Amino acid sequence: MNEDDLIQAITEDDVIRMAGLLPLLMHADGGVGFGVKGLDGRYRLANPMLERLLGQHPGQLAGKSESELLPANLLAPLLRSDQRILAGAATASEEVDLPDDGHYLWLRLPILGPDRRLRSIASVIFEHSPRAPRQPAAAVQQTLDSLQQANRELQRTVVELEQVASTDKLTGAWNRRRLEECVRSELGRFERYQHPLSLLILDIDFFKAINDRHGHGTGDQVLQSLTRRLQGGLRATDALARWGGEEFVVLCPDTNRATAATLAERLREQIAQASFADVDRLTISIGVAECRAGETWDEWFQRADEALYRAKAAGRNQVQLAPEAALPADAGDYLVANFVQLVWRSAYECGDEAIDRGHRLLFSDANELLAAILSGQAAERVNTMVDRLLTDVLEHFHDEETVFVAAGYPRAEEHIAMHRDLVSQSLKMAAAFRAGTQGVGDVFKFLAHDVITRHLLSEDRKFFDHLRRQRPLGA
Repeated sequence: MNEDDLIQAITEDDVIRMAGLLPLLMHADGGVGFGVKGLDGRYRLANPMLERLLGQHPGQLAGKSESELLPANLLAPLLRSDQRILAGAATASEEVDLPDDGHYLWLRLPILGPDRRLRSIASVIFEHSPRAPRQPAAAVQQTLDSLQQANRELQRTVVELEQVASTDKLTGAWNRRRLEECVRSELGRFERYQHPLSLLILDIDFFKAINDRHGHGTGDQVLQSLTRRLQGGLRATDALARWGGEEFVVLCPDTNRATAATLAERLREQIAQASFADVDRLTISIGVAECRAGETWDEWFQRADEALYRAKAAGRNQVQLAPEAALPADAGDYLVANFVQLVWRSAYECGDEAIDRGHRLLFSDANELLAAILSGQAAERVNTMVDRLLTDVLEHFHDEETVFVAAGYPRAEEHIAMHRDLVSQSLKMAAAFRAGTQGVGDVFKFLAHDVITRHLLSEDRKFFDHLRRQRPLGA
């Protein structure tokens, strides 16, 4: 058993399987039965006395529930005790006649975690005379005192072990176990409330070469530094986990595909611009997928992983999006066609970081606008996104003109005139949209298709070669 498996085993259901715990709680000859069961009703721990009372040989009680061991007439009162504990009671008790013809008092006690939430239920059983006052014997009182002390120690141990069990030892990010626990919870929220939920899978490009050239010690330092930078670029609601090796996963609750793509592009750019000790520069490739209705974790992860594979196959240092689910029938074919085109590819790059960054930002803006349109967001929200896209178009055109004019592009004036015309048409269409005389689908089609995609793939490419020729060798 490796270290992670061992940690998972000893923290399963927050009941610590430690040698010496039962002797601390109960002497074997104390005449009192003691056990701990999980909230699923199955026993995790039991002393020999409890095993004898429930008709089990040593070691056989673990994993069994009272419904498997006791007659039906005993289960109803014990269930009432459980329900009182689940409702927050400090103790609950029932007098019962066990199959050995003895009359017993059966106490239920809560075992709380460090967050004060109920984690398990303890049973303490001792023989009781109906005529005797209902006061625990000295041995039972000692047992209860020991249980209280052990519970405090248990809480401290759970805090420490939960921290170890949920984080990757090298990087401090979540490990796979902790991520999958959170995924189960988020998928439940997704099914109940239909909040958007997205996933990023990222991989360090050419990481094996780093290990081969600089050694695994340097590789470990790179992983630690990368983790800190990624965590610094995430939002408060995002969760970062190390999936294995040089692969990481980011879980993004309440995040649609377009917003996740924007986040992924920002992370990719931040890492590409950062400097790492010994290796200087490195890049990452990222796959993005939004969860579909009815999709399992494995299916969702597979789509994001396939997008990551496409990003690496297309040249690395880029973001690729998994295909979306089928869009509503009334969304319009042109929306579907243009949306799937707005995926950034390395072939679109001209080599000038300011221009390439501006193009990637416009792609993300357009995708986010489309997602807002198709999800039926309020008009005010759509208006804000249209304004932001127009602002980014104006800023990008200005930056682009500065670059190709400085490079001496011979058709600079003609290209600037195209920019002016596109801006004029965009402003008129946005004004008509706000006045209610232009549909939002037409606005998106013009901005995404004419201003961004077609202009980039046709007109902008005409000055790409000129910029490359002007760039010094090795730059």
